[in-house]
Amino acid sequence: MSTSETASLPPSYPHLLTRERLPDGVTLFTLEARPATLSVGDQETRVLTYNGTLPGPLLLLEEGERVRIVLRNALPDATNLHLHGLPIPPAVDDPHRVVAPGAETSYEFTVPEGSAGTYWYHPHLHGSVTRQLFEGLSGPLLVRGPLERSGPLAAAWEHVLVLSDLSIDNGRVADHTEMDWGRGKEGSLLLVNGQVRPTLTVRTGLVRLRLINASTARYHQLALPGRALHVIGQDGAFLEAPVAMESLLLVPGERADVLVTAEEAGTLQLLSLPYARTPAGPSPREPVALLTLQVEGAPTRADLPTTLRPVERLDERSAVATRTLTFTGAMNPIRFMVNGRTYEHHRTDLTVKADTLEVWELRNPSPMDHPFHLHVFPFQVLTRDGVPAPFPAWRDVINLRAGETVRIAVPFREHTGDVMLHCHIVEHEDRGMMANVRVTRD
Repeated sequence: MSTSETASLPPSYPHLLTRERLPDGVTLFTLEARPATLSVGDQETRVLTYNGTLPGPLLLLEEGERVRIVLRNALPDATNLHLHGLPIPPAVDDPHRVVAPGAETSYEFTVPEGSAGTYWYHPHLHGSVTRQLFEGLSGPLLVRGPLERSGPLAAAWEHVLVLSDLSIDNGRVADHTEMDWGRGKEGSLLLVNGQVRPTLTVRTGLVRLRLINASTARYHQLALPGRALHVIGQDGAFLEAPVAMESLLLVPGERADVLVTAEEAGTLQLLSLPYARTPAGPSPREPVALLTLQVEGAPTRADLPTTLRPVERLDERSAVATRTLTFTGAMNPIRFMVNGRTYEHHRTDLTVKADTLEVWELRNPSPMDHPFHLHVFPFQVLTRDGVPAPFPAWRDVINLRAGETVRIAVPFREHTGDVMLHCHIVEHEDRGMMANVRVTRD
């Protein structure tokens, strides 16, 4: 297929969630959280799933579409659903919602125009997030828009890759140790779409990889030896133009949309390179092959797009407030804090005004990295340790390296209500590194 053709290729992923169009024009998706026994790394293992698959099925949405997602809870414990990164009303994506065993709830919203990007879904019930996510509850969510309908992206061979990890003990997911709660648990099995070192057959041409780090704590320093990773999107938004990288750090909760030129048949390997996120040293110790790309077909020219979508530049001089958020931890007992306080459900930690811009200075004086995530409201990185960001980008997860200070600009537009900020090493989130933000017009 040449890049001049306009028929958009569907994304490749093992499981696509069936959509139902209701008489009122709403598109209905139904998810059921339930245990299942699946083969993982050649071992029969009891895991948690959405609709019986690991990871959960792909939700494929379109800009402007009215959507209703029904969540049914067939687990023995309460759960809920976080539509990670979607800029939708806080009352819809409510992390305080509790779905009891045997109950169901629905999440209804209009997919915002301009939100085309890579997202994912997972539980967010405080105190239960870590185990439910580590045992398998996550799935990909894509929003498609005009760029997918014509030009180079329409002709790209698109693949969704959910990265996770797991440890198995006698046919069940291994428990967390006390050290795991402090460092964040890294499983011994590195999974891509629920499989260990799978082979993905792709056609020659332009290959698009939608990468989602659904791990509780594992970082991935990704590389494809012999090929540049042309990043076209980070988290839920396009960049202005592709940015070529030799390697790409993907932290828990973060997503990246990359293009790879594969003009001739051959074999490529997606590697996870050693990265030291804690004082214990790099993980993995040596490069690990996550996935083999088997490229087949006749030689084909792969044309990269030259432009994508404009990215607004935020002017920090118009900010109405500057705040400092400091992320620290303590031992005996293990707990993690934002501005010296562990999380409390009913406490409002920050109150901000709607339709204003704020600058937040994120400080990490601790000896380990922390990935920062803000619900609903995308932001832009201004500086890292005083160095300006290399290009403008809308983000919802960024890494805070040990000892680093990152300044971000956060516009609180459109929505009001209560949202959260937290570390996306979810062990740290469950042990208190989270805060409530109230956005109000009062």
